[in-house]
Amino acid sequence: MTDTEALVERIYRQSKHISTIERDNAITGILDFIATTYSANNHHKVNDLISFIQEEEGSGNASIIGYEAQLSHSNAALVNGFIAHILDFDDVHSSMRGHPTAVILPSLLAVVENDTQTFKHFIDSYIIGVEMATQIGETIGACHYEQGWHSTSTIGLLSATAACCYYLNLDAPSFANAIGIAVTQASGLRNQFGSDVKPFHVGLASQKAYLAARISQKRVLEGNKNMMPTFYELFGTSNRSFTQIIENFGDQWSITHPGMWYKLYPCCSANYHLIDAINTIKQTHHISPEKVESVKITFPTNGDAALKFKSPETGLEGAFSAEYVSALLLLNQELTVDQFLNKPISHDVNQLMEKIVRHYDDDIQPSPHALPKNRFTIVEITLVTGEQFKQRVNAPKGSPYKPLTKDEHLTKLKHASYKHWENIHDFYEIKDTKMLQNYIFKGEI
Repeated sequence: MTDTEALVERIYRQSKHISTIERDNAITGILDFIATTYSANNHHKVNDLISFIQEEEGSGNASIIGYEAQLSHSNAALVNGFIAHILDFDDVHSSMRGHPTAVILPSLLAVVENDTQTFKHFIDSYIIGVEMATQIGETIGACHYEQGWHSTSTIGLLSATAACCYYLNLDAPSFANAIGIAVTQASGLRNQFGSDVKPFHVGLASQKAYLAARISQKRVLEGNKNMMPTFYELFGTSNRSFTQIIENFGDQWSITHPGMWYKLYPCCSANYHLIDAINTIKQTHHISPEKVESVKITFPTNGDAALKFKSPETGLEGAFSAEYVSALLLLNQELTVDQFLNKPISHDVNQLMEKIVRHYDDDIQPSPHALPKNRFTIVEITLVTGEQFKQRVNAPKGSPYKPLTKDEHLTKLKHASYKHWENIHDFYEIKDTKMLQNYIFKGEI
């Protein structure tokens, strides 16, 4: 038996211990996914991608979230993954250093259209996918992300493949074969952050996961069934860490420990600490933008790795900019979808960004309750009068240590799709994946 097949056997053994708590947390993730995808309804880039695929490959009978168009199942996985990440409004898991749901659920939904199962089995498949993502994220080493790989795309592909294989109840050799097909296609670079290609990474990963699972299920192609150690050799610090997954998978389900991170704003989660810091300062002090002399934002080294733009030129780049988000908040502008579109940044925002500087300090003691682990952000605002205001945030709103309330989750869904919010009772009546599809694609069962 190969190491990868040993992992598969561990997955099936541990899946028997998934509890109601994990399934309840997964339901929250699915509802947030629905809110996130419908928030992107009629986005011009989604329209362009659907039109291109239809011109190139025609239509199909698989559904697109929020659209009447239908595509082939693999192309539906691609487009739904793109939709799920186009606004950067989707959930995050700190252990993965990425966005698991946006990759996992689109590939699962594509598989579901050919294979009806119980809703419980669908939920468990999602949980398995999240666990795969976080186990790899915890063991592969920080260098994977910091050297430029987009972990949502690379690790996400493997996690979505695992979710699909589990859903299809593949035997260990077929499951391992699918993982091998996925590993050999893993790709995605962080240099695409702030562009339309970043969400395209997610769509491609969803599509590849769907194809890897289905090709293996149908025994179309057979390859190396022990590619997980190779993945670690190429992308990680040491291939020895792969054995830790076999030992630890499902000991504490990561969808609960520590849990998912859900967003209130459509921008990179690495901004969320400073958002809370500035909002906290503003709650107790009136700050006129014209009186701001300087803003100092302190991170641990690489704590701002995802925030690659210090002088963004568009709102899309600004989603990955501490300077842009801070300037918007200090100008009392709301962090809405419109602020993060591919449009030029206004003169007043540019002026204020020039006063904002980043600083790094590894001598500051991390909080044991920090999320992500060992991370923090400190914002210091100095006014022309000499007044100074300082705030540190270790775990921002929406993260597992400061979770959103049920009302906040439902408000996000209501703003995205009133029909889904109005028929939320239908969601809790879902018994199988046919009913799930009706709710996701039609807003009712």
